[in-house]
Amino acid sequence: MKIFVLVISLLCVGTRLFAQSDSTQGSQPISFGAIDTIIIVGNEKTKDIVILREMTLKRGMDATPEAVEFDKGRIYSTGLFTRVELNVFPIEGRNALLVDLSERWYIIPLPLFGFRENDPKKPYYGAGLLHNNFRGLNQKLLGSVIFGYNPSLALSFSDPIFDREQNLYFSGALSYSKIRNRSELAAGTNNFDELHYDIFATLGKRFTIYENVGVSLGYQIVDVSEKGPQRTVSPDGTDRFLTGSISYSYDSRNLRDYTTRGWLYSAYVSKTGFGESEISFTRIGGDVRWFAPLSADFTVATRAFGSVVSGGTIPTYARSYFGYGERIRGYFKNVFEGENIAGTSLELRWQLVAPRIVRFDALSLPAEFSIWRLGMSLELFADAGTTWFRSQPVSINSFAAGYGGGIVFLLPYDMVVRAEYAWNDFGKGQFIFGVRSSF
Repeated sequence: MKIFVLVISLLCVGTRLFAQSDSTQGSQPISFGAIDTIIIVGNEKTKDIVILREMTLKRGMDATPEAVEFDKGRIYSTGLFTRVELNVFPIEGRNALLVDLSERWYIIPLPLFGFRENDPKKPYYGAGLLHNNFRGLNQKLLGSVIFGYNPSLALSFSDPIFDREQNLYFSGALSYSKIRNRSELAAGTNNFDELHYDIFATLGKRFTIYENVGVSLGYQIVDVSEKGPQRTVSPDGTDRFLTGSISYSYDSRNLRDYTTRGWLYSAYVSKTGFGESEISFTRIGGDVRWFAPLSADFTVATRAFGSVVSGGTIPTYARSYFGYGERIRGYFKNVFEGENIAGTSLELRWQLVAPRIVRFDALSLPAEFSIWRLGMSLELFADAGTTWFRSQPVSINSFAAGYGGGIVFLLPYDMVVRAEYAWNDFGKGQFIFGVRSSF
């Protein structure tokens, strides 16, 4: 089981990384003809540049059905529209590409509640305010306050078109959080809290519609409620340090919420501590995801990811974990802890109901809420992963694995709801409920 998941997932990714593909080989591609003009309607707040920069189709290019459908997904993925329609039609002897849109509500009060780590014993609640399209340029401004388990305060801003001429983007955030220690190894008989104070900023360049490079700088303070070995590197129980990273990503996915076609591969190098404090280590990581349609209704999706560290002592709050953000279905609530991490997933998705637009005009809702995009899929999946410390050997037997199936609902405003059942490699089963895509 473990070997099957690892080999098949890595083989799928590796084959596609080095294979030469030509989707048109042996047949003539269908085309609506060359585009003479692009007409955008329905974007009352959103600037045209936000839409055009996500499209691969430009004036003078042939509009194939595949390209039209791909651009439709890219525009949806901005998170700004409830409906996106692209159609090619003749006008005065020319071909026009009509981009017909319905915009979302952009200033959104957010009730925030749920259970940390899907544990009913760890409830949280609060509120936030999101401006999802500040100045009509897809800038996002978010403030939030959360109480209960792991309370926090946060303010963030992002601008994908920070410098239009140089194609630069920017993001920044300030946050405070009180986090219950995640390390079961460090908890001992008395668990403890971590107080995190963070500030960071990222400046990046978009080279193409798919490729981005970013540089991040930040400053963090981590203070633990009770001193202990490896809880912090500083002997006084408070770590203060600079962070920096450089990252690269290539993203050709057609949809962000539930991808059916395309690639995502990313890599980063991060440095924590630059000689100003006792803490100093480097982490290198990568993530590769491939999505390929097998037919009109079936998609295969696979992922391989991991990261490794080098340098000095790694405090508990900087370790890698399965059981929090990353999970192994079949071991969904189990916590695996280490300095390094590696994982892989394989899914076969069957689209029962293709994403479609449903109107609820009879309910007298505002236009931003009366147009819903809905869909439904079934899936089979297998996951495998491991964490380890630098002093430990790694082998196939180190990996935990699980497999199962479920149903996925695509709901308005990019919400993905999953209900799944998984077995681990000891045959023990569990129900899983999630509110985001598996990957």
